[in-house]
Amino acid sequence: MKKLYTTSKFKKLNSQRSKKRLRNRVRRKNKKYNPTIRKTENESVRPVERKPTQNIEAPKKFSLIENTEEVLAYFKTARTYLSEGYPIRFDISEIDALTTDAIALQIARIKDANFHKNKGILGNAPNNPKLKELFLQSGFYNYVQTQGPKPQIKDTTLIHKITDNKVEPLIAKEACLSGLRHTFNSEEIFDPLYDIIIEIMQNTNNHAGEERGKYDWWIHIYNDPISKTSKYTFLDLGVGIFESLPARTFKEKTLAEKLGFSHNVDLIEPLFNGEIKSRTGRPERGNGIPQVYDSSKDKAFSKFVLITNDVFVNLKTLETKKLKNNFSGTLFYWELKQDNDGNGN
Repeated sequence: MKKLYTTSKFKKLNSQRSKKRLRNRVRRKNKKYNPTIRKTENESVRPVERKPTQNIEAPKKFSLIENTEEVLAYFKTARTYLSEGYPIRFDISEIDALTTDAIALQIARIKDANFHKNKGILGNAPNNPKLKELFLQSGFYNYVQTQGPKPQIKDTTLIHKITDNKVEPLIAKEACLSGLRHTFNSEEIFDPLYDIIIEIMQNTNNHAGEERGKYDWWIHIYNDPISKTSKYTFLDLGVGIFESLPARTFKEKTLAEKLGFSHNVDLIEPLFNGEIKSRTGRPERGNGIPQVYDSSKDKAFSKFVLITNDVFVNLKTLETKKLKNNFSGTLFYWELKQDNDGNGN
C-alpha cells in the first residue's frame, strides 16, 4: 500500500530533498577537474599514466641513401615507441653528416598518422652550423609545428602531399622547372626528368597498396646554392614495390615455376625489364619503372637511387644491396647536375 503523508510532513520531506539536491549541485560546481585522475567502475580513482618522452638519437651520418641501415633502424625505434604510447623526440643535434633525403623522410613520417599514432613528436636541429643551415634551407619548419616564430628562410624547396590517386602534370612541370632553372638556367622542359616524375607518381598509385590513392606521396627538391645541383627526393609511405599486388603476383608465379627466386633483389631485373606489370596494364598509363630506369641513364643525372622494402639499388650502376631493416614505402633519390663542361641535358 502506498505510503501517505500529511501536508506538513510532505512539505518538510520535500524541503529536505530540495536542500540535499542544492548541496549536491554546489559540491559539483565547486569540484575542480583534475585531469590526472580517472574514475574506475567501482568509483575509485587512480592516476592517469603519463609516459615519459623517449629521446631517439639519429645516426651520426643522417643519410638514408648513404647510411641506409642505421637510418631505417632510427625510424623503426621511433615507430616502436609511438605504437606503445610514448611521445618521442627526434634528436639530430649531434649528427655530423646530413643529406636532404633524410630530412624529407623525417617530415613525411612526422605528418603520417599511421606513424605518429596521435602521439607527440618533438625535434631539434643540428648543432653543427653548416648542417643546421642545410636543415633550415631544406624547409623543415615549413611543414611542422614549432614553438615561437619560424625561421625566415629562402624558399629553395618544394614539397607536396597528394592523395586521391592523383597524377599531377602541373606539379611535375613545376618540379622540373625548379631544378632546370637552378642547374641549367633553362626554362625548357627536359623530357627525361619530366617522364621520371610522372612515372613515379603513377607508380605510387599502382604499387603503394591494395587501395589505389590510399597513400600519400611527397616530392622534395633542394637546390644546392654551392654546387648548383638539384637534389630530388620522391617518396611514398605505402607497402613498397615488392609487397605490392603486382610484385606479389609475380613472386607467386616465379615460385610456382621454380625459377630460383630467393630474395627481392632477384626481382630488380624483371622490374626494370617491365615483367612486373602494374594493375591497369593500360598503354596510356606509360611504361612505369622501366621508363624511370631508362631515363635515369641520362648523363644529366649524377646519382639515382631506389630504396624499397629490403632492397637498395643504384640505378646508375645496377649495384644492389639486401637490407636487414625493412622500409615500408618507396624512395627515389636523384641529382640533376651539370657535367664538367657545363652540359647536362
